[in-house]
This record gives sequence, structure tokens and C-alpha cells, in this order.
Amino acid sequence: MNIKDFYTGLDKKKKIIWWICIGIIFLSILRVGIWSTRRGRTPTVKTFIKKLKSPNKNEKIYGIYNLGNLKVKEVLPEIEKIFQEDPNEDVKRVCAWSIAQIDFNKLLSYLDSSNKKIKEITFETIMKIDKNNVDYLVDRLDKEDKETKLKIISYINSPQHKDKLMKIVENGEEDIEVRKSALDKIKNMSKWEEVEASLWGLYYNEKNDEMKNYVYQTIKEMKEMQKKGGK
Repeated sequence: MNIKDFYTGLDKKKKIIWWICIGIIFLSILRVGIWSTRRGRTPTVKTFIKKLKSPNKNEKIYGIYNLGNLKVKEVLPEIEKIFQEDPNEDVKRVCAWSIAQIDFNKLLSYLDSSNKKIKEITFETIMKIDKNNVDYLVDRLDKEDKETKLKIISYINSPQHKDKLMKIVENGEEDIEVRKSALDKIKNMSKWEEVEASLWGLYYNEKNDEMKNYVYQTIKEMKEMQKKGGK
């Protein structure tokens, strides 16, 4: 029996039930189609902007990241506001990254922030984006506090900053720990013959006994390394 014969054999009540079932099936298929279309739709900038106000941390991070990735300049003020006011460090970090993608110089301005956490995250972000960004940090080293100076020195791994490090070591008014840290970097990135005259000159002119002993110990270590075929 085909469908036509089956339908013809139904009484009026059963035919009504038949059409109701057909309608339900049709609406179900239509709903699934609409849901699939919406699900597969690519999120828009407007979608990401809405996420900025989400109370859900992950949704907010998702929005901030994508707006930075798309370099949406008009949302920069709002992302900066979140960077400054949101207490969550994960949110602050993605804000710093997005600010850098939209306007790197704007992120650099936060190196002068009086907020310790914002400044710390700014430093970290600058270095994660590109290790060569240490140049920006080295150039401003003189005006930083002890803790920040030590952090910047820890990032330095290129001989091109050796002269800057030597000035720190030679500065008798600088904190001893900072001077020692700079000297350690010089020791690890220099050949003995390159710094021999400077280190002996530093040793004979140094007025602080603790630093004088540290310089002498460094000289001994570098000379020993040279004998062993090292630097």
C-alpha cells in the first residue's frame, strides 16, 4: 500500500491527526536548521564587544582577546578601563596584550603607571611579545626603582647592552644588589680581554669594600674561565 492509498483510507479524525504530525515534524526540522545556522555563524566584532561587559571571566577574556587580535581601535578606551579596574590578573594580562596589538605605544605608557601590578604585567607583556623589546626597558632603567631595575637586568642577554650595564656597575650611588646583578650579566656575556681593563679600573677605584671584593672575585672567575679555554 502506498501513502496515497493509506491516506485515502483514513477517516476524518485520523486525517487531522496525520496533518498535525506532519506539521510537528516540519517545525522540528525547521528549528534544527535555524539552530545549526546560528551555531555555524562567525562571531562579529559586535559580539566580541558585548563580551566586554560579561560577568563571566572567560567570556570577557574571549572578547578582549579577539578585539585585540582584530585591532579594533574604537574599543581601546574600554579595554584600557578594564585593564585599570578589573581585579583579575588573567583579565589584566589579556588586556595588556590586546592594547599592544591595537597601539603598542599605548602599552608602553603603562610603564609609568603608579599601580605596581599594572606596571608588572606591562613589563611581562612587552617581553612576551618580543624579547627584543628589552631595548625599551633598558633605555628607561635609570629612572626605575630597585626591584624594577633587577627585573630589567634579568631580561638582558645581548652584548649590545654591555656599556649600559658597565655604567650601572661603575655608579657608586647605585644599590649594591643592582650593581652586582649588572656585573654578573657582564661576566656571563663578555670575553675576559674585552672587559679586563674596565674591571681592573673598577676594582682600583671602588670605594665600597663589599663591591670591591665582588669585583675582584669576578675578575678571578673570568681569568680562571679563560685558562680553561672559556671566555
